[in-house]
Amino acid sequence: MSQFLLCLTRTITMERGHSLICFPDRTTADYKLYQLKNRLGPRLVKAVIRKDKPSPGSNYTLRYFTRDAEPHRPF
Repeated sequence: MSQFLLCLTRTITMERGHSLICFPDRTTADYKLYQLKNRLGPRLVKAVIRKDKPSPGSNYTLRYFTRDAEPHRPF
């Protein structure tokens, strides 16, 4: 009689939030978002560009979320 030892793993999918701060203008923030879309591809779930304050000298923030799958061994 033979016995087999099976390695049990499961995949955990997690969403992580990231922020890129202090872009001086909207064009720079849009270009960075374009680069992220090309680099991350389908891992990029959502991205939002927002202005910190309504004043002319304020900065833009790029907040984006990625989805990562990690293998996990329970034992």
